[in-house]
Amino acid sequence: MRATLLLTIAVSASFISCSTSFSARTTPSSRYSTPLALSSTTTQSDTSITKKFFWKWRGHDIFGEYRVPIEKDSNKIKPTVILLHGFGASTTYWRETMSTLQNEGYEVHALDLLGQGRSSKPIPMDTTTTAVKQKIGELPEGREMGKNTDSRVVYSINLWGELVDDYASHHKLGESGLVLMGNSLGSLVALSAATGDFRLDEINSASYISPRVKGVCLFNCAVGLNSQNVLKNPNLSSIQVAIFSRIFYILNALIFDNQALLRYALNNIVTKQLLRDALRGLYLNSPERVDDELVDSFYYPAKFGGEGAVEAIRQIYTNDAGLTPMELHDKYPEVLNSFPLHLIWGDEDAVTPINGDVGAFYCDRVANNRGGRGLTTIDVVKGGHIPFDENPVQTHGAMLKWLEKKVVN
Repeated sequence: MRATLLLTIAVSASFISCSTSFSARTTPSSRYSTPLALSSTTTQSDTSITKKFFWKWRGHDIFGEYRVPIEKDSNKIKPTVILLHGFGASTTYWRETMSTLQNEGYEVHALDLLGQGRSSKPIPMDTTTTAVKQKIGELPEGREMGKNTDSRVVYSINLWGELVDDYASHHKLGESGLVLMGNSLGSLVALSAATGDFRLDEINSASYISPRVKGVCLFNCAVGLNSQNVLKNPNLSSIQVAIFSRIFYILNALIFDNQALLRYALNNIVTKQLLRDALRGLYLNSPERVDDELVDSFYYPAKFGGEGAVEAIRQIYTNDAGLTPMELHDKYPEVLNSFPLHLIWGDEDAVTPINGDVGAFYCDRVANNRGGRGLTTIDVVKGGHIPFDENPVQTHGAMLKWLEKKVVN
């Protein structure tokens, strides 16, 4: 628990995707600019390319990675895969997943959601002081970060879902279908994008991704934007709900809604060694996987995110948690029963344990074929909250087996 708490406070700054409550909507033609290539490297062959870039979304810099597939079987039509990271993370921890999918002939895209990783962390400039301004110039080469934009945003699962939908639409992804893969909080973003739930407040607006979904794969799915969604557990008594509500209120008042404390933690407590120790607490079976690349992917956004990072942490813990996976299934049964849905769960996950609310829901769904036609499946693998990076061989074996059996034509 100590490792998880340290990681939560220290690197939450590097996380949180944005989307906003916009008082005025911009037209599609003004939302985007041509992606700016930061670097591209050739791997294995001239047709196997990794491209890293920033993409403009509503004035914000969104960092992304794109992998050109290695052609393996021209007789099989393979969908494009979009990877959506979880709390405090970035594209970096998808490194093995991206390579595995690329080598199997899949086109792969991964994004740092707005407010996380190397993407912009918006903050109104009237609340930004010199002491906490973003320190772009001190970043080492190859660690460029998006500029913190002068705007006020409201973070939510649905707003991130809209970001992903806009990205797919702008780049015209999914000619052969789309597969969304998410980890933890990113799993909720995947479900939002797949169902089109984020579009409900827009008149005459349709989801780009939803009709193109060929499958969704969730790694250790979370219960919502934050843990306050545990209060929706129908098995809790009114007394338990009252007690837990009070606990959340106190934690928010003392820690997560305390900008001064969060700012102090990021500026004075976060170190690479602290992050290394915290991450090793999550990679219990393979602590050697916590290398400099992984640590740096948390460290630099946390240390150089400025006041935008502080605001991202504050909101993610105190904003409405959104719909749970269970509520999304109740709300969109026809959509979520129409394509293969796969769960991959680390058996030693202490953050979102498989015997928790969400894990129990999906285990019951699989055991009793709740979705019909056997379209919902689950694999339990050795590992914790990030099994695809901690135990890539077993996890990716399960992932590829599902893709071949349930998704690929």
